[in-house]
Amino acid sequence: MQPQNQSNSLPLPPSAGTQRLSPAEQSVVTLLLEGLSNKAIAQRLILSPRTVESHISHALAKTGCQSRLELTLWLIANCQPEAATSVVTLPGLPA
Repeated sequence: MQPQNQSNSLPLPPSAGTQRLSPAEQSVVTLLLEGLSNKAIAQRLILSPRTVESHISHALAKTGCQSRLELTLWLIANCQPEAATSVVTLPGLPA
């Protein structure tokens, strides 16, 4: 197993332990912000859907998240606060 490059990986909150997301996991999880399926992420990154599934599974285990949605929310809250305003747009409430 190759050592992870700590400078290129997303940090985890202290409660999640000392592991970090690898650059490959980071790429996959970042595309979750766009709401893409595993197949769509695989096509975008030129990976197999199974590889994408594996990266998501590892990211879930490292962060302690239970679902893709929770992982996406974790990413917004802990790693890319600017992503919350630039990627996620909530519809307005009816009057």
